[in-house]
Amino acid sequence: MKISTKILFVVALSICAQSVRAIPFAFEGRSLGMGGVSVATADLATAAWANPAMLTNQRPSDDFSLLIGIGAFVRDDDELLQDIDDFQAADDRLQAATDASDATGAVNATQDMADIIRGIDGKDMAVNVSGVAAMGMAFDSFAMALSVRSDAIGAGTVTNLSQTPEELLNDPTKNILNLEGVVATEFGVSLAKDFRFFRKKVSLGIKPKVVDLQAFVFQESIRTANGLNDVFSDGQKADLGSFTSFDLGAAVDLTRSLRLGLNIRNLITDEFDLGNQTLNFDTSARIGLAYFNRLLTVAVDYDLIKNKPLLANPNFDNLKTQYLAVGAEFNAFDFAQLRIGARKNLASGISDKAKDTALTAGVGFWLGFNLDVAATFSNNSIGAFVQTGFRF
Repeated sequence: MKISTKILFVVALSICAQSVRAIPFAFEGRSLGMGGVSVATADLATAAWANPAMLTNQRPSDDFSLLIGIGAFVRDDDELLQDIDDFQAADDRLQAATDASDATGAVNATQDMADIIRGIDGKDMAVNVSGVAAMGMAFDSFAMALSVRSDAIGAGTVTNLSQTPEELLNDPTKNILNLEGVVATEFGVSLAKDFRFFRKKVSLGIKPKVVDLQAFVFQESIRTANGLNDVFSDGQKADLGSFTSFDLGAAVDLTRSLRLGLNIRNLITDEFDLGNQTLNFDTSARIGLAYFNRLLTVAVDYDLIKNKPLLANPNFDNLKTQYLAVGAEFNAFDFAQLRIGARKNLASGISDKAKDTALTAGVGFWLGFNLDVAATFSNNSIGAFVQTGFRF
């Protein structure tokens, strides 16, 4: 099994085998198809994650909804996995040349390994796996939702770099593959109510929640990293415990077809010790504006705060995000929806490839039950989400 395949399985499976994490602004099938917009477009099924205030903005015919979904995302902006594959292939050539007493072949293979290390500095990759379930209910005077969201994030990078032949080949403390996964499960109860203020509908929502966190850390030379069994046996797992926080949301109908939304997550923050590093669970905020009618919804969302990855290792700080997202949904008689969108990471201090615009697309169907499928891709990332449920 190539090391790239190993890393994907290590990062994803080592996390998912435990539970999963709440990311700053998480996707589900409908929002992903629309570029990630959701703050001013969420419905009774999805408002628990997008903006609790949007629970009061469901269609008049919808009093109950149930949603279950799963998605996965892989990001390798700078082709780190290919570099590690090439490094181990060069190491195999070095061993073969040494066994055959081929001095020229050994020198060439060593030089190839050094060249790869020279270009690997600052590169990283990330994997995210999400699972969601929510039940929303609308009453005469308020609306509520019960939700569980599981998001697993994992990342890999190479540190302690050295290109000198002696350290490159014989020092196990150099050129270290760092894998980290943070795992959480979020349980929330969302409540929302709308009011009339200067003849405009104003909705306010709150979501108290409990988040359970776990972590996984693995470090080994990229020359010797080999197989899942070694990773699981040599890696360090830690139960970080749980904490309580809450989200706040607001939505204002500026006109009959224009809505402004705001969602602030994790107003109570916390931090957790992970060895000699600290994991921070920070506040995040997103604003959204949407135009909508029966046939078309167009929206834009923007992160007001730069979001750091929920990882303790400072080497992963360049995985931070600050998204600008745009999207549209075309509705065909409430039977089918076509969704398109795009999002761009505007955070500073990230690689140029991490700033590539990601395109998204999705479809939704009403077949007596809802089925939503969405996908996203850029030059160096790919992801998909599928969810189902029903409403009445």
